[in-house]
Amino acid sequence: MKILVMSNIRFPEPHIESTLSSIIKKEEPETIVLDGDTTQCYWDYECPRVIDVLYVIRSIAPWAQIIYVQGDMDPHAIKCIMAEPRYREEIIGTTMYIADVSSIKYYILHGHQGDIDQLRRSVGAGPWDWIIVGQYKRLEMDKLARVIYVGGITREFPPESRGYLVITDSNHYIRSLSQ
Repeated sequence: MKILVMSNIRFPEPHIESTLSSIIKKEEPETIVLDGDTTQCYWDYECPRVIDVLYVIRSIAPWAQIIYVQGDMDPHAIKCIMAEPRYREEIIGTTMYIADVSSIKYYILHGHQGDIDQLRRSVGAGPWDWIIVGQYKRLEMDKLARVIYVGGITREFPPESRGYLVITDSNHYIRSLSQ
Protein backbone atom coordinates (compact mmCIF):
# COMPACT_ATOMS: atom_id res chain seq x y z
CA MET A 1 0.00 0.00 0.00
CA LYS A 2 1.16 3.53 -0.76
CA ILE A 3 -0.55 6.77 0.29
CA LEU A 4 0.52 10.13 -1.12
CA VAL A 5 -0.34 13.19 1.00
CA MET A 6 -0.10 16.63 -0.63
CA SER A 7 -1.22 19.94 0.82
CA ASN A 8 -1.47 23.56 -0.32
CA ILE A 9 -1.55 22.80 -4.03
CA ARG A 10 -3.34 26.08 -4.78
CA PHE A 11 -4.66 24.99 -8.18
CA PRO A 12 -4.68 26.57 -10.85
CA GLU A 13 -1.27 28.05 -10.03
CA PRO A 14 0.99 28.08 -13.14
CA HIS A 15 2.97 24.86 -13.69
CA ILE A 16 1.04 23.01 -10.97
CA GLU A 17 -0.26 20.38 -13.40
CA SER A 18 3.25 19.35 -14.43
CA THR A 19 4.37 19.28 -10.78
CA LEU A 20 1.40 17.07 -9.83
CA SER A 21 2.06 14.82 -12.81
CA SER A 22 5.73 14.30 -11.96
CA ILE A 23 4.97 13.58 -8.27
CA ILE A 24 2.14 11.13 -8.99
CA LYS A 25 4.05 9.32 -11.76
CA LYS A 26 7.13 9.04 -9.54
CA GLU A 27 5.27 7.71 -6.50
CA GLU A 28 2.43 5.72 -8.18
CA PRO A 29 0.22 5.81 -5.05
CA GLU A 30 -2.87 3.72 -4.46
CA THR A 31 -4.44 6.58 -2.49
CA ILE A 32 -3.98 10.33 -2.92
CA VAL A 33 -4.91 12.55 0.02
CA LEU A 34 -5.33 16.22 -0.85
CA ASP A 35 -4.75 17.79 2.57
CA GLY A 36 -6.49 21.15 2.37
CA ASP A 37 -6.07 24.34 0.36
CA THR A 38 -6.01 22.28 -2.82
CA THR A 39 -7.67 25.22 -4.53
CA GLN A 40 -9.55 28.31 -3.45
CA CYS A 41 -13.25 27.68 -2.91
CA TYR A 42 -14.74 30.25 -0.56
CA TRP A 43 -17.92 30.60 -2.63
CA ASP A 44 -20.21 28.31 -4.62
CA TYR A 45 -19.23 29.96 -7.91
CA GLU A 46 -15.66 28.68 -7.37
CA CYS A 47 -16.80 25.03 -7.64
CA PRO A 48 -15.31 24.66 -11.15
CA ARG A 49 -11.82 24.98 -9.62
CA VAL A 50 -12.47 21.98 -7.35
CA ILE A 51 -13.85 19.92 -10.23
CA ASP A 52 -10.96 20.95 -12.51
CA VAL A 53 -8.25 19.91 -10.04
CA LEU A 54 -9.99 16.56 -9.46
CA TYR A 55 -10.22 16.07 -13.23
CA VAL A 56 -6.48 16.76 -13.61
CA ILE A 57 -5.53 14.36 -10.81
CA ARG A 58 -7.96 11.70 -12.03
CA SER A 59 -6.49 11.96 -15.56
CA ILE A 60 -2.95 11.47 -14.18
CA ALA A 61 -3.91 8.66 -11.77
CA PRO A 62 -7.11 6.92 -12.92
CA TRP A 63 -6.36 3.98 -10.59
CA ALA A 64 -6.01 5.96 -7.34
CA GLN A 65 -8.55 6.53 -4.59
CA ILE A 66 -8.80 10.29 -4.00
CA ILE A 67 -9.48 11.76 -0.56
CA TYR A 68 -10.21 15.52 -0.38
CA VAL A 69 -9.56 16.99 3.08
CA GLN A 70 -11.06 20.46 3.43
CA GLY A 71 -8.77 23.35 4.33
CA ASP A 72 -9.38 26.93 5.37
CA MET A 73 -9.10 28.26 1.78
CA ASP A 74 -11.50 25.67 0.32
CA PRO A 75 -14.36 25.41 2.86
CA HIS A 76 -16.99 24.77 0.14
CA ALA A 77 -15.00 22.05 -1.65
CA ILE A 78 -16.88 19.11 -0.14
CA LYS A 79 -20.23 20.66 -1.09
CA CYS A 80 -18.89 21.14 -4.64
CA ILE A 81 -17.76 17.50 -4.84
CA MET A 82 -21.15 16.25 -3.60
CA ALA A 83 -22.92 18.40 -6.22
CA GLU A 84 -20.89 16.88 -9.09
CA PRO A 85 -22.49 13.62 -10.31
CA ARG A 86 -19.26 12.08 -11.65
CA TYR A 87 -17.37 12.60 -8.37
CA ARG A 88 -19.94 12.36 -5.56
CA GLU A 89 -19.66 8.54 -5.40
CA GLU A 90 -15.98 8.33 -6.24
CA ILE A 91 -14.18 11.06 -4.24
CA ILE A 92 -14.21 11.05 -0.43
CA GLY A 93 -14.64 14.58 0.92
CA THR A 94 -13.95 15.08 4.62
CA THR A 95 -12.42 17.35 7.26
CA MET A 96 -10.13 14.57 8.54
CA TYR A 97 -8.94 11.26 7.13
CA ILE A 98 -7.58 8.45 9.27
CA ALA A 99 -5.17 6.04 7.60
CA ASP A 100 -4.67 2.88 9.66
CA VAL A 101 -1.43 1.37 8.38
CA SER A 102 0.32 -1.57 10.06
CA SER A 103 -1.30 -0.84 13.45
CA ILE A 104 -0.33 2.85 13.31
CA LYS A 105 -2.94 5.56 12.84
CA TYR A 106 -2.21 8.65 10.79
CA TYR A 107 -4.68 11.45 11.47
CA ILE A 108 -4.60 13.63 8.36
CA LEU A 109 -6.19 17.04 8.72
CA HIS A 110 -5.36 20.45 7.36
CA GLY A 111 -4.52 21.87 10.78
CA HIS A 112 -6.31 25.22 10.72
CA GLN A 113 -8.67 23.94 13.44
CA GLY A 114 -6.19 24.60 16.28
CA ASP A 115 -2.70 24.01 17.58
CA ILE A 116 -1.15 20.54 17.58
CA ASP A 117 -2.05 19.71 21.20
CA GLN A 118 -5.67 20.75 20.62
CA LEU A 119 -5.81 18.67 17.43
CA ARG A 120 -4.34 15.59 19.13
CA ARG A 121 -6.93 15.85 21.93
CA SER A 122 -9.88 16.58 19.64
CA VAL A 123 -9.23 13.57 17.38
CA GLY A 124 -8.41 11.27 20.29
CA ALA A 125 -4.97 10.36 18.97
CA GLY A 126 -2.90 8.06 21.13
CA PRO A 127 0.77 8.54 22.02
CA TRP A 128 1.93 6.31 19.13
CA ASP A 129 -0.34 7.84 16.48
CA TRP A 130 0.84 10.47 14.01
CA ILE A 131 -0.83 13.82 13.34
CA ILE A 132 -0.34 15.09 9.78
CA VAL A 133 -0.99 18.76 9.03
CA GLY A 134 -0.58 21.01 6.03
CA GLN A 135 -1.57 24.41 7.44
CA TYR A 136 1.91 25.35 8.60
CA LYS A 137 4.52 26.41 6.06
CA ARG A 138 6.84 23.63 7.21
CA LEU A 139 8.08 20.39 5.67
CA GLU A 140 9.42 18.36 8.56
CA MET A 141 8.84 15.42 10.84
CA ASP A 142 8.83 15.86 14.61
CA LYS A 143 9.42 12.30 15.84
CA LEU A 144 9.13 13.19 19.51
CA ALA A 145 5.74 14.94 19.14
CA ARG A 146 4.72 12.48 16.37
CA VAL A 147 3.69 15.28 14.02
CA ILE A 148 4.39 15.49 10.30
CA TYR A 149 4.19 18.87 8.61
CA VAL A 150 3.59 18.22 4.89
CA GLY A 151 4.42 21.70 3.64
CA GLY A 152 2.93 22.48 0.26
CA ILE A 153 3.21 22.17 -3.48
CA THR A 154 2.51 25.85 -4.18
CA ARG A 155 5.34 28.15 -5.17
CA GLU A 156 4.02 30.62 -2.59
CA PHE A 157 5.84 28.51 0.00
CA PRO A 158 9.59 28.91 0.52
CA PRO A 159 11.65 26.19 -1.27
CA GLU A 160 12.51 24.39 1.98
CA SER A 161 8.76 24.01 2.74
CA ARG A 162 7.76 22.57 -0.63
CA GLY A 163 7.17 18.82 -0.66
CA TYR A 164 4.86 15.96 0.24
CA LEU A 165 4.50 12.83 2.38
CA VAL A 166 4.43 9.16 1.39
CA ILE A 167 3.09 6.46 3.71
CA THR A 168 3.76 2.79 2.93
CA ASP A 169 3.08 -0.46 4.81
CA SER A 170 6.52 -0.36 6.39
CA ASN A 171 7.54 3.30 6.49
CA HIS A 172 6.69 6.95 5.93
CA TYR A 173 8.89 9.69 4.55
CA ILE A 174 8.73 13.28 3.38
CA ARG A 175 10.11 14.33 0.01
CA SER A 176 11.26 17.83 -0.76
CA LEU A 177 10.52 19.35 -4.17
CA SER A 178 13.77 21.31 -4.02
CA GLN A 179 15.88 18.14 -4.42
